[in-house]
Amino acid sequence: MSALGIENVSTIGPKAETKQWTLLSLLCFRTEGDFGCGFLCLLLLCLVWSGRVCGFWVGIGSVAKLKRWCWWLVRVGKLIIAKGVSSMAKQAKNEGVLDRISTLPDHILCHMLSFLPIKDAVRTSVLSPRWRYLFTFMSTLDLYDYRQFRGFTRKDFNDFKNFVDRLLLFPKQQVRLECFRVTENASDGDCPRLYGWICAVLSRGIKELVVSYGKTLRLPTLLFTCQSLVTLELDIPGDMKIPPDVSLPNLKSLNLSNFLFSDGLIFKLVSSCHVLEELYMEFVKLGRNITEVNIHNLSLKRMTLEFVLVNRNKDYKMVINAPNLEYFKFYDMLADGYRVSSMNSLEHANIRVHQCPEYAIYDVNRERAATNLLQAIRNVKCLYLLITHAETLIPMGPEPVFAFHKLVQLKFVNETEAWVGTWILEFLHCVPNLEILHLALDAASEGIKPLAENVPSCVSFHLTEIRVSRFVGDEPMFQMISFFLKHATVLETLIIAMKYLTETEELSITKRLLELPRNSRSCQVITE
Repeated sequence: MSALGIENVSTIGPKAETKQWTLLSLLCFRTEGDFGCGFLCLLLLCLVWSGRVCGFWVGIGSVAKLKRWCWWLVRVGKLIIAKGVSSMAKQAKNEGVLDRISTLPDHILCHMLSFLPIKDAVRTSVLSPRWRYLFTFMSTLDLYDYRQFRGFTRKDFNDFKNFVDRLLLFPKQQVRLECFRVTENASDGDCPRLYGWICAVLSRGIKELVVSYGKTLRLPTLLFTCQSLVTLELDIPGDMKIPPDVSLPNLKSLNLSNFLFSDGLIFKLVSSCHVLEELYMEFVKLGRNITEVNIHNLSLKRMTLEFVLVNRNKDYKMVINAPNLEYFKFYDMLADGYRVSSMNSLEHANIRVHQCPEYAIYDVNRERAATNLLQAIRNVKCLYLLITHAETLIPMGPEPVFAFHKLVQLKFVNETEAWVGTWILEFLHCVPNLEILHLALDAASEGIKPLAENVPSCVSFHLTEIRVSRFVGDEPMFQMISFFLKHATVLETLIIAMKYLTETEELSITKRLLELPRNSRSCQVITE
């Protein structure tokens, strides 16, 4: 073993071991500042110092051999580092010639161009030969923003429409469109031209189509059988003509505004969309011959129904079968009857029901209809409620006819007639777990009479925040606020938003509010 320069560790004394350490340390740090080589040598030193290299102990006789190994390591390390530096320098030189954007593939560049206004996207064609026709392959064509057409002359509009014709109708290569958004401004009121554009995008696998037009526009029949449509948004006044055979199998979002529905085919359209998740009908007019609004769709999660109240049949019935709704907004006059499936997943509901003046008197059928509507949304957690003549339509008694056990946030609004304080307190018996109450009320016809003895359980145990809007300092509202402060044991915040009051009146009312007795020591009264 000694002939090979390797000795047993027992023959090495402390001085020899110290000498080994000194020599190896010098080898590691004589690398002329080269960190990479020094690191390699230091790694070898750690192996030696730990005790084993190839299964043997290193002795003093092997130091010369170890020194030669480290010298070769330094040479090899320097060659590797020099090659790396040369490669980085070459890469830096190349990056100085080519910009990073130009190295991206075409489909990413086209996606980036889709976020630009059409005029700016076309301007990129002058950058280089590669960019000359790149804008023609965009997956999104947005002509919705009217501001991009400001200052256009008649010639400018004609040139622009011809440009869109070439882009949509005569492309060298049919490119699949993801989104097409257009308004009346883009076509300069040219109905046939816009009709042609819609037909062109429908034949190119469009997924999102948004059309806004200020006058009656004939829609192509192909629109109602498009297999690729996922989102359809139409804002067009006039009668919406829907063919008997409709099929939109991939449609998930449908938004219709300002239409006139003269027949029930629109409801057939909604029922035929088996993956539809969002339905919005806003400012929609119902024809006089429509006697029933029937919406049946099990996949719906969000639905908004806002019907225009004038020039229509007042004796109609509503049937809604959408049990998986999570959001429901309904704005209409009170129907003659409601058949609504229970909405067990409902999170938010916005209900605004107006009663026709000729039906303002008590009517048992109208009472039953209003009760059925509220029973259908009884599982809601957050509710905005506006019902004209509510005290007539929904008479409250000692035992509530329905209960909102999941409701934690309620905003009760009246806009056209005086409210009755006693009815509101009786209604609170129907919401036993209410935590946040917002009252937006105009002047009252009467306050709390007589002073309620049976306090709603939500007031006693759950209400933490009350907000009163449109407060004008009337006595009935003072009575109600006093009732809440007296009986609410866990109330934390009472916010009073005043209306039509002078600064002096506000100060006087604020002083009176602060003097009212409170059952909750942590309650803060805030005036706005």
